[in-house]
Amino acid sequence: MALQTVKVKLPSVLYRRLERAAVVTRQSLDVVLLQTIRGNLPPLLEDVPAEESGELRALLKLRDDDLWAVARSSIDPKQWRRHQALLRKNAAGALNEREQAELARLRAETDHQVLRKSFALAVLKWRGYALPNVEAQANNVMA
Repeated sequence: MALQTVKVKLPSVLYRRLERAAVVTRQSLDVVLLQTIRGNLPPLLEDVPAEESGELRALLKLRDDDLWAVARSSIDPKQWRRHQALLRKNAAGALNEREQAELARLRAETDHQVLRKSFALAVLKWRGYALPNVEAQANNVMA
């Protein structure tokens, strides 16, 4: 990977915080800065499937409250239970053709919702919000 040198002026408080993070984690300031930048870049639409980019582009235009609503949304509990039942039946090799199609549809719907929620959270993080606990968020997907 080719590296570029960038000169950035930082507020003293922020510089000291980054410097302290480098000491505490026993990493160079360069590594801490690179990790911080990499972890806080805005989400890019070219990183998502083409069929999802239009809807995700619309999420970029939402107000923060509306993004939080997307991020906090959950899959319908009845749909989630059916999805789980079909997965168990599939693992046992007992799905008929209709159930295989239903499982594929439910999986696609779940993947779509997880992508929307993840993208909304990434946008909120980029806008400066602290994100909820990952474990609590994962449980919310299945609520």
